[in-house]
Amino acid sequence: MGGCGMTCYRVSFYKHLLSSDGHPFRCLQQSIKIRRARSIERAVLAAERRFERRQHLPAWDLHADDVDVEIDDNGGARQESLGEVA
Repeated sequence: MGGCGMTCYRVSFYKHLLSSDGHPFRCLQQSIKIRRARSIERAVLAAERRFERRQHLPAWDLHADDVDVEIDDNGGARQESLGEVA
């Protein structure tokens, strides 16, 4: 993800859908880069607020079902899935 002196995060928002033949899949709604945050939780909160502003929504989970986070802490990127929204 390059260009980050601190830990950077890419938060991706997904919607769960069914394909035309009935198979479930995750459709990417938007991916937001958070350049610096003190923790993964703060990065996700910042991305949620940005997603809401960009989509003109009162709550991000109206257009997405779950979130994945890619973490780049200058030692290489890794991905964490935060799971489905309850």
